[in-house]
Amino acid sequence: MKKIKFFYFIIATSLFIGCGTDDKESDNPGGIVADFSFTQDENLFKFTNLSKGATTYRWDLGNLSFYCDKENPTYRYTKVGGEIAVTLTAMDDSGHEVYITKKIMAPEVKNVNIKIDGNFSDWDDIDVLLDQSASGAASIQKIKMWGVGDNINFYLEGNASMKMELVQMYINADSNPNSGYVAWQWPAGSGADYFFEGPPINDSWATLYQHTGANNSWGWAALSGSIANFKFSSVKSLNATTNAMEFSVKKSQFGSLGSTLSLSIVELTGGWADVGDLPKAGATSAFVTYTLPVESSGLCE
Repeated sequence: MKKIKFFYFIIATSLFIGCGTDDKESDNPGGIVADFSFTQDENLFKFTNLSKGATTYRWDLGNLSFYCDKENPTYRYTKVGGEIAVTLTAMDDSGHEVYITKKIMAPEVKNVNIKIDGNFSDWDDIDVLLDQSASGAASIQKIKMWGVGDNINFYLEGNASMKMELVQMYINADSNPNSGYVAWQWPAGSGADYFFEGPPINDSWATLYQHTGANNSWGWAALSGSIANFKFSSVKSLNATTNAMEFSVKKSQFGSLGSTLSLSIVELTGGWADVGDLPKAGATSAFVTYTLPVESSGLCE
């Protein structure tokens, strides 16, 4: 995994010269006490300043090329993960300063660059989002998704009958299951805002539609030029019993995306006979859902 390093230039005053170590604190000139706690929600950290005798603060969050001067910052780690050293320096009006360094553990950041080229090795580090092979599902059996960057990427794996001659795909892009069209195959509140139909490999007439009717009504408008925002690989045989393909769509195609993207896929033959579906249709089935990553760490807040 590629490690990203930032370098800091620290100016020491005549009142204090020190070098912090993990889970250690400096001396306390002026009676200042530096301390902090934190809470974590995945890669989002909220730091609570517990210092005493200080009036200003300087945070080295281990992921910035500058210092954060908030008293109680909130920060999302999207560039680095694993063990990170966070240092709080507490200062008073007389120029005294002390610091404390503590370790945090942020989720590992995956360095993945998906290319839609029929070489599926770049998916190796991406978890399977849904695996329905054990359920006896026909055709499409597994799906992976990756949404870092300008595109949302998809990897599909199925048995030898997965040819992808024709595809119908329902997409919920606004994270609202109560708006859009709810297909009878996936009735559990999976409102589709977009509908793709056609041959994904030979896109001579494939079309993306946007839902225009009232909630749960069949009403769609074709989006001219939208297929240019899709890119499909061919279906390739991984072995005698397994086929796979990958495709991507530009995020900009969906306008303002919600926090998740949900979808279902129906595969048909060129004669419009059902081959398989993902997720497997049923009385309580819903779309498979992918949580889009928050990519901008931004400033400390």
